[in-house]
Amino acid sequence: MPTEVPEYVDTPTTLTKLTIAELTEKSLTGAGAFDVLMAAAVPHLEKEFTAGRIRGPEYSEVYLGLVNQVMQIALSFVLQKRKNDLEAQVLEETIQNAKLQGRVLVAEECKSRAEFDLLQANTLKAAQEILLLTQKVATEKAQTQAIGVDADSVIGKQKALYGAQTKGFESDALQKAAKLLIDAWNVRRTTDEGTVADDTNKLDDPTVGAFVQKLKDSLAIA
Repeated sequence: MPTEVPEYVDTPTTLTKLTIAELTEKSLTGAGAFDVLMAAAVPHLEKEFTAGRIRGPEYSEVYLGLVNQVMQIALSFVLQKRKNDLEAQVLEETIQNAKLQGRVLVAEECKSRAEFDLLQANTLKAAQEILLLTQKVATEKAQTQAIGVDADSVIGKQKALYGAQTKGFESDALQKAAKLLIDAWNVRRTTDEGTVADDTNKLDDPTVGAFVQKLKDSLAIA
């Protein structure tokens, strides 16, 4: 009757502890690596013995050799499996670390972009503040200086108005002064034909003419 080969069960093991059960459950029908391999190899040995190709004295020797070889193979299998499990765990942890590092890099990139955007905003704000201060300085200078302000600006128009008013006041003063001189000359000349208009009383023709010319110049009269 053929020996039934038990099914090897690849059960998850704790990577921190290697148990003997992974190698053998100390049973002919066990699920350990040695148990399963022996259950598969012994029927072949029995077949050879039944066929007469292995004699009685040789059977024990061949059987012991088979046990030693199967044990080595089973032990290598268990150790290699543990190594593979450890490597898989390390690989998984490496992948997880890489993903974590990737998320960290993305977060750092987002932070760097936010800081750059903030820096740009602060730079723009500073430039606007500098421009505003420059305009204020120009406005303050325009209060006391005749340059630095566009003629079409509010301050420029105010300055032009002030200038026109000042010129108007000067012209008005010249007109009044000239009228006083001329009226004085007429009165004195009418009441006293002996009055002489000379350089002393400033009623001579050159003095009166100079006032009249200055009045004409202030009014831009040719």
